[in-house]
Amino acid sequence: MSQVPSSQRIHHQPDRHDEESIDMDSMRHRIDEMEREDDFHQDYSMDHDLMEDNGGDEDDVDITELFHVIDAFSMPRWSWASEVKTFTRDDSLKNNDGMESAHVHHANGSNKLTANASNRLLGTAEEKTAMFRARYQSILQRIMRNEHFAPPVFTGGMKQDRYLKLTQLKALKGRCGERFLMFGMLVKNSVGRFCLEDADDRVELEFNNCKNTAGLFTENCFVLVEGTYTDDNNILVDTIGLPPPELREETKKVFGNIDFLGAPREMRSDEQLCVIASEYEDISFVILSDLWLDQPKTFATLRTIFEGYSNSSLPLAFIMCGSFKSEPFLFNGLESGHYRDGFNTLAELIAEFPLMASSSYFVFVPGPNDPWGSSIIPRPKIPDFYTAKIRSLVKRSIFTSNPCRIKYCDQEIVIFRDDIMNRLLRNCIVAPSGDVVIQKQLVRTIIDGAHLSPLPLTTRQVSWAYDHALRIYPIPDALILADKFEAYNFKYQKCHCMNPGSFPMSDYSWMVYHPASRHSDI
Repeated sequence: MSQVPSSQRIHHQPDRHDEESIDMDSMRHRIDEMEREDDFHQDYSMDHDLMEDNGGDEDDVDITELFHVIDAFSMPRWSWASEVKTFTRDDSLKNNDGMESAHVHHANGSNKLTANASNRLLGTAEEKTAMFRARYQSILQRIMRNEHFAPPVFTGGMKQDRYLKLTQLKALKGRCGERFLMFGMLVKNSVGRFCLEDADDRVELEFNNCKNTAGLFTENCFVLVEGTYTDDNNILVDTIGLPPPELREETKKVFGNIDFLGAPREMRSDEQLCVIASEYEDISFVILSDLWLDQPKTFATLRTIFEGYSNSSLPLAFIMCGSFKSEPFLFNGLESGHYRDGFNTLAELIAEFPLMASSSYFVFVPGPNDPWGSSIIPRPKIPDFYTAKIRSLVKRSIFTSNPCRIKYCDQEIVIFRDDIMNRLLRNCIVAPSGDVVIQKQLVRTIIDGAHLSPLPLTTRQVSWAYDHALRIYPIPDALILADKFEAYNFKYQKCHCMNPGSFPMSDYSWMVYHPASRHSDI
């Protein structure tokens, strides 16, 4: 095994305000350990021959360098430009210095959020309109490339009505009694009636005889509607469905030059990265949700888990999703102290396993009960004030936003901690028809609708300026929907979808994702 280069050993200097939470004896002991690291250190770095076709030269691959966490506030914002038929980058989120207003991640260090970014969290009124328009245009361009919706260029005697033709709402006037297929967003008008709205117009909908093809439809989600235009200037809906999805490889064929993720540049090609990921079969990600640090049994179970992995194969990463508190966080001195103590205890527990504390990544994603207490998503990472000790003792600890992305080799993994199943079921307009698997309906709604929160803003507030961080386009390789709902895992559109379930409410079970085989175990 090769050793981690000294350039990767990041020594964190804690903030002066955080020093009181750090046991200085533990810190000196930790420094001594790092100096003696060469005596016991074992890493995932391995020698891998990527150049055998070019003479057999060996290329040393440090697998830890191919693991990146992308904060929601650092993702670039791309907008569809219909005149050039491609996405163009919107740099309005940059500050006056030309730097991104975003979290910049450093393992074992604090993430900086500029004041300009925090001021822009809600966004402007114009950005609210632009948010829905961007969602609409992004899905529409995807639909129009679908073989069932693209009109034939050369008919060759083929009937023009063989393809599915979308009709704009402004073209309905004066065509009563005709049937149409339309695309738009479900909204409510001033009298509480549901309407379909596109970029130019809106029309009222009647759901009396509506059939649901698949999905959970709520206000503000984008749908395909087929129905008859009536004399009352509304649509008698026959069928409602989700827009057709587009496989990740198909999106990359069209927009392969666009970096939707904002990950660090990689010199290796996707083909080389795919080979690396497949050959490191022992790499795994441990996923836990609702890690309540105010419950003693949580630490007893974690100790058992850490001991088990320490005696076998260490995971490359522990993905720990909130809430890290069983009750909603209250902003007072006593509450803050208890919350900080939970992370301090966790830091001391991890430090008892030196190899794990120095080699494995620990990624922390906030949940509903964590500070900040706002219900607006994306949620910023947990403030540094509470996490000083764990950042000092755990070499590769990363505190990030909710949602966030992980780039591992050629794979994109989306992590979202939210109780979205219950929210969607409570706000569903048209009930799912037939005997359906509700988990699959949830995943279809999110992936086909290309958004992590297809809910009305009155139910789930979204930052207008950072709505692009919630979009699911292109489809990721893996989607982690950390929900209190029962655990599940399955594939949809070649995306491995999983929910680890609530750690304390599922008898302390967790999930393990294996990127080499792209499957998970509950």
